Amino acid sequence: MDKILEALIGSSHPLHVKRAIVKKVVEAAEKAVSEVQCQALYQLTARLILLGEDSFQRQVGYQVLEAYARYHRAEFEQFFSRDFILSLLQNGYGHVDRKDLIIIDYIHSCLRLLISCPSVLEIFSILRVEVLRIICERPEPQLCARLSTMLSDFMQCIPKDKSGVLFCQQLVRTIGYFHCSTSQENELRDYVSQVTKVSTLLQNIWKAEPPTLLLSLQEVFAIISSTDPSFEPSIALASLVQHIPLQMITVLIRSLTTDQNVKDANMTRALCRMIDWLSWPLAQHVETWVIALLKGLAAVQKFTILIDVTLLKIELVFNRLWYPIVRQGALTVLSHMLLSFQHSPEAFHLVVPHIVRLVQSLKGDGLPNSKAFLVQFTELILCMMYQFSGFPDLYESILEAIKELPKPSEEKIKLILNQSAWTSQSNSLASGLLRLTGKSETGKTGLINLGNTCYMNSIIQTLFMATDFRRSVLSLNLNGSYTFMKRLQLLFAFLAHTQRAAYAPRNFFEASRPPWFTPGTQQDCSEYLRFLLDRSKN
Repeated sequence: MDKILEALIGSSHPLHVKRAIVKKVVEAAEKAVSEVQCQALYQLTARLILLGEDSFQRQVGYQVLEAYARYHRAEFEQFFSRDFILSLLQNGYGHVDRKDLIIIDYIHSCLRLLISCPSVLEIFSILRVEVLRIICERPEPQLCARLSTMLSDFMQCIPKDKSGVLFCQQLVRTIGYFHCSTSQENELRDYVSQVTKVSTLLQNIWKAEPPTLLLSLQEVFAIISSTDPSFEPSIALASLVQHIPLQMITVLIRSLTTDQNVKDANMTRALCRMIDWLSWPLAQHVETWVIALLKGLAAVQKFTILIDVTLLKIELVFNRLWYPIVRQGALTVLSHMLLSFQHSPEAFHLVVPHIVRLVQSLKGDGLPNSKAFLVQFTELILCMMYQFSGFPDLYESILEAIKELPKPSEEKIKLILNQSAWTSQSNSLASGLLRLTGKSETGKTGLINLGNTCYMNSIIQTLFMATDFRRSVLSLNLNGSYTFMKRLQLLFAFLAHTQRAAYAPRNFFEASRPPWFTPGTQQDCSEYLRFLLDRSKN
């Protein structure tokens, strides 16, 4: 029968004739068939499915396979053996490579037919080893998605215990290698769908085996915090965020931000890459995790990281506002970054040139949510212009563009600014220092004269405005023995993030006054600077 069927399929007979004869072959499956004949038919179906020249041949292969496997189960168990599966996965089939999608699809179909057979347990055991090997080889998204679909249907094939943890970690790392170079919409949709299938598999594993979740997330952080210049992790990792329970945020962020083994450079990379995740469509809660990490860094006074990341990424976040699918999450992050960056107009002024064009686009795009979004966006912009009000010429075109939109009251603006600065966040150690009392137009805080201390104030302000020096001081990891430098660091941090118009630096004056300087008398600022620099070296 197999010879007749094979000759028929390769003949020049009309398609309807071929279908009619194939139907009779399928119906004959209910009748008694010898073991030899069954094995010959199974081998033919494998050739048709795996080597078929067109969809008709593959369709016939599946039809005959399903019919005969249903009525001749023992013979099918013998055919779909351990050795046959290993050969498919390790060597391929004929000219079909072992990584070809059709191999996984074929095994998937055979598992459905074998599910009630005793031999399936041995097959599951084999596949648990093989799928781990495949994932460690970093398969492309399409193959990884097909494999994930099979594993989602047959969770028994997923590695267990320590191998299960390793499988999750390797699957996370494989996602980190995903990339899509196309700009075609249909291909992009396929890519997103493939990534979603893989991330859904991980979600199912995390639910079934909770201990794998934390170790998987540690792998995510290890990937995104890498400073290896030759490796740029895929933003497809963003697809995992929506599957992480939100109740874990506090514990995870506190663990990351207080871990002394995590260097600032690694944390900066991780935060930048999480912000990049805002570009991933369909991902949920990315903005929640980004803001949680920003707040966590503010709580441990990692202001240098916050400043660097804000200036580096603020324009990218703003550009995400052009895309409706990620717009709302991007605005949430943009608002937090701008409203907390209150010590300088630098971050806000990076996005100022792009505001008018976005407002005009939102007014005319006709989307149902654009009007409400524009009101939120306008409120943010008005808060920032109030905070840095000394640039009327720069803001003139913006005010003209938003003149017809609702405006928050001055009291509401002050409240928003008061609640948003790094030093005012609820988890910050410096929350008691905040007092909103109208800074100068430059956004800088002045120093109060403590009695002929102009020499000290002028040097402090000069050093503070030296960006590299200020960042070096703020990034120092000091212990209690470095009293002088610790006080300078605290002074710089306060000047950078306070909302006060002026500050009296009494503690620093006591620590930095040269012994031969008489309090309350005028002194030479260059002599004071030399003394200060000598102490900083020590």
